[in-house]
Amino acid sequence: MTRAALIEEHAASAWPAVHSTRDEGWLLRHSPGVGKRRNNSALPVAGTPAIDTAEQYYRSRDLPVVVQISPAEDHTALDETLAGLGYRHDAPTLVLTAPTATVSGPAPEVEITGLTPDWREAYGNAAVSTHVLDRIERPAGFASITVDDRIAALGLFVVGDGLAGVFCMATSPRYRRRGHAAAILRAGAAWSAAQGSDLLYLQVEEDNFPARRLYEGVGFTFSHGYHYRVRDSWPEPVA
Repeated sequence: MTRAALIEEHAASAWPAVHSTRDEGWLLRHSPGVGKRRNNSALPVAGTPAIDTAEQYYRSRDLPVVVQISPAEDHTALDETLAGLGYRHDAPTLVLTAPTATVSGPAPEVEITGLTPDWREAYGNAAVSTHVLDRIERPAGFASITVDDRIAALGLFVVGDGLAGVFCMATSPRYRRRGHAAAILRAGAAWSAAQGSDLLYLQVEEDNFPARRLYEGVGFTFSHGYHYRVRDSWPEPVA
């Protein structure tokens, strides 16, 4: 298995779906109430996945069929087949990696704890908080910076198998451009290294240039890409 594929397997468990099953070369995921593509998409994990299996899974739940083409470089034939079937291209995303030793550094203003009510409230997405964050089984560090008695910036680090996934990076608008996000990354990298992880990874949408500049500035480089193929509707049956 390539390193990119290992990262995708780690990410699938670090950001868990409510329902998931492996069938005919897919990891099929569904999370009612969670509007994240990753939680409601099919990830190819083995061999040549059977497209009709994924279609049946999501159609039976009255959902659009969403396929995460990841790593994109490993699944060009699948991508071309879905495009030929009318699946639209959506949300091109970059996966960036960096050694924890490269990113880690002093950041005394950052606190890393378990999931607290204050962190949950600052994050704000109740559906993700309940259906994703509460379901994480791997060791997780919830990082935050408090300014004026409120959480100004936060991030999540999920570790295991030598890897650490970076999720939920956010800074309150009034506290931006103060270096808080970089401090979160430095502290999270140090925490992840202490848990035995030597490589960080994160996902950033291709057109999010401010975030890309931040991540590249602290040492992240390109690992692989992914995007989604989506089929929203089906032809009407012929009478």
